[in-house]
Amino acid sequence: MRYLNIKRIFFSSLFLINSLSANEKLFDEDIEKLLSITTESKVDVGSRDDERNYLSSNTPIDVVTNQQIKDCGLTSLIDVLRYYVAGFNAPETSIADGSDHVRAYTLMGMNPDQILVLINGKRVHTSALLHVNNTIGRGSSHVDLDTISLVSIDRIEILRDGAAAQYGSDAIAGVINIILKGSGYSNILNVQSGIRKAGDGEQLEANLFMSIPLKYDGFVNFTFDAKKQNQTQRAGLDHRVEIPRVTTHVGIPDYKNYIASVYTEILQENGTNIYSQLSVEHKDSEASAFFRPSNEISKSLYSDGFLPIIEAKIMDYIGVIGIKGELDDSITWDLSNSYGLNNFHYFVNNSMNYSLDASSPEKFDNGSLSFTQNTTTLEFKKDDDRFKIAGGLEFKYENYKIKKGDYESYIGTGSEGFAGYGPENEVDVDRDNYAIYIDGIYHLSEKIKLESALRYENYSDAQESTTSKVAISYKLTSKIMLRGSGSTGFRVPSLAQSFYSQTSSFIDSNNELTTQGTFRVDHEVSKSLGAKKLKSEKSKHLTIGTVFRPNKKTSLTVDYSYIVVRDKIVLTPDLSPRTQEQKEIFAKYNLSAARFFANAARMTTKGINIKLNHQYIASRNSTFDFGVWFSYSKNSVKKTDDISLSNSNNSTEIMIESGQPKDSLKLLTKYKYKKLETTLNIDRYGSYVQLMNDEIYKFNATWITDLNIAYKLTKNIKTSFGGINIFDAMPNKWDNLDGDLYGTNGIKQYSRYSPFGYSGAYYYIKLSMKF
Repeated sequence: MRYLNIKRIFFSSLFLINSLSANEKLFDEDIEKLLSITTESKVDVGSRDDERNYLSSNTPIDVVTNQQIKDCGLTSLIDVLRYYVAGFNAPETSIADGSDHVRAYTLMGMNPDQILVLINGKRVHTSALLHVNNTIGRGSSHVDLDTISLVSIDRIEILRDGAAAQYGSDAIAGVINIILKGSGYSNILNVQSGIRKAGDGEQLEANLFMSIPLKYDGFVNFTFDAKKQNQTQRAGLDHRVEIPRVTTHVGIPDYKNYIASVYTEILQENGTNIYSQLSVEHKDSEASAFFRPSNEISKSLYSDGFLPIIEAKIMDYIGVIGIKGELDDSITWDLSNSYGLNNFHYFVNNSMNYSLDASSPEKFDNGSLSFTQNTTTLEFKKDDDRFKIAGGLEFKYENYKIKKGDYESYIGTGSEGFAGYGPENEVDVDRDNYAIYIDGIYHLSEKIKLESALRYENYSDAQESTTSKVAISYKLTSKIMLRGSGSTGFRVPSLAQSFYSQTSSFIDSNNELTTQGTFRVDHEVSKSLGAKKLKSEKSKHLTIGTVFRPNKKTSLTVDYSYIVVRDKIVLTPDLSPRTQEQKEIFAKYNLSAARFFANAARMTTKGINIKLNHQYIASRNSTFDFGVWFSYSKNSVKKTDDISLSNSNNSTEIMIESGQPKDSLKLLTKYKYKKLETTLNIDRYGSYVQLMNDEIYKFNATWITDLNIAYKLTKNIKTSFGGINIFDAMPNKWDNLDGDLYGTNGIKQYSRYSPFGYSGAYYYIKLSMKF
């Protein structure tokens, strides 16, 4: 193990010697360039077969390299994945409470909580936020990818296959594995600034990566990242005020984000490796609710009306420590502990509590959400020439908390914009689980490779689960490989889905105070409506595909997938009482409507992914790379709980089936000539729909063009400039919807489901310095 990097350099050099023409002088290249070689050929995710060529994988895998990250000019990990991965969707919401501050994302149209996220193969904790508004990802909690700095990443691996038998709960739609930079990377400082075409949405980011080498190829890597973003404003006129004007913020939010991390591996002379990772993120984010026009109550504080500002203070911590080594030449072991904590604290400013009239404060502490996860894993691997087997034990602890806000934030009507959490919402719950798993790989012959996995899990608050997976590949010829996999999976209800609650009160048309909100499944309001204890989602996943590689510069992969999820957990629509018993219970709590989580649907996803890559070497100094990536997926929902999904045009059902583009096409190109690099990408996002006022509105497919031009000023200094959506494409507005809040001429003129937002073109300049 102590000679690991020397071996990598040696084999990388052999690969280059074999690839370059005879008149090219490899040995004229400096050692730093050799050390920084990155390709998309090696991956860890999807199998415990160590690093292997992604094209030889039994299951479909996408890879985003460190070089590709630098080529796109983006500053957010979510945006990088949306930029490079066909079928990855991440809308930019506005006026959606917490969802404005933690963006949801999907793969193949499936929920974000059905995607497992790993860092260096270790499970990452989710955000404490639960999306409860009518946004993509409604009803789910997921990993906040913006807590990870791009400058710390070596590559990103995306497994498009069920992997619960290998990694446990959540890995239904796939797995995102983020590999951090190790040894051999240069120190680098990046400074970037950008602005939207409309003159707003300014961004400024500075990040620093530093690596200190240690004995036996060990290292200590430091990352510091600071980013500031100003809001964009895409609101229409507010016709509710006497003289129509722009009153509300519609667009991306204001925020400041700071990340500091350290990642280290300390190798001993005997080959034992002690590794650790520590990351801290702090984010201050501000977005608005809808403007409140002046009324008889608010005149005492705001004579012209007011715009509530919802502020989120987010703290996120990641801590990993582990040790691994060898028992003998064929058996390795790895003992690790991963800790994660996410805290989401709500504040509302420039607001008031109508119930308190002139005595109402204008600023509120609305309470906080927090989620903690601790995972301890012990794993063994045994390798020989044809057979590899891995097995292990895992113990996981989770804790979820809701803390109440100030009294003034929840009493009566509560603070306008977002009501605070009250004493009845407070919760402090935990659970644990243990897992036993085994994962085997067998090379039946030079042409056939078989993989299998089996995993048993036992959660303290859920049913036991046993999942399995089988995958096989067959090399039909030296250039064509056929592959396929079948697996079962599961996802346990998150603690937030089981225990989250929040209510809001308002003055109804009869000038009476009434309440509505989200209730726990064990609350008597939910029970009266038919709520039951949540069960785990269970899935079956089938994938078949082929890999065609006519030469070392060209590859084509085609994969078809079929996924069935039973007992899918959804957040019900707002439900009103129908029976006399329900009416009596609703009257007890002064309720007009209530909602809760339920295992209410059976979901089927069918999809196909096609990926073509080619590199053309024109000369020693000139190369041209291009890729064509296409993804198509179709979701179908069958209601299995008529109590909780009873209305004819159910927004959740429509959102799952048609709220996201079914198809995504990416044309990726890069031309390199001496010191000049040009990246030009064209994306097509398919059409989608949104339900509004019980009517379905369609939004058209859109083409987006991105450009990045980079020039190497000196050996260690590079400058680049470019733009995202350089031709300022915008989604179409609501078609024939006339409303003050939502509508063609209303405050929100665009759908919040838009896969590329509605803030328009973004242009930037960047300077990178190695040292």
